[in-house]
Amino acid sequence: MSLLASSRPAAAQTVAVYTVPASRRATVNVNCCNTGNGASRVRLAVSAEATAPLATQWIEWDVELPASGVLERTGIVLSAGQKVFARSDTGDVTVNVWGIEELA
Repeated sequence: MSLLASSRPAAAQTVAVYTVPASRRATVNVNCCNTGNGASRVRLAVSAEATAPLATQWIEWDVELPASGVLERTGIVLSAGQKVFARSDTGDVTVNVWGIEELA
């Protein structure tokens, strides 16, 4: 297992943190860490959409992370082209995706 992607989304911006390469599949863990001094709200989604997930594709919605708080989702299985999206209301949250990629 290795680090596949990292991001620190700007406040209120939904970003694709990681995309599974073509002809691959991946099993990933996603870690969100609030590095700010106040609480942050975090959203996570899995989607094959190009720019933003559909309303039905969010797996975490406005989870409150206190200062120095952590949210971790594990064992997320993705197909080629699928993305992990993240968003925070403050821009103080780092998002790291660890996992294993295999030939599909």
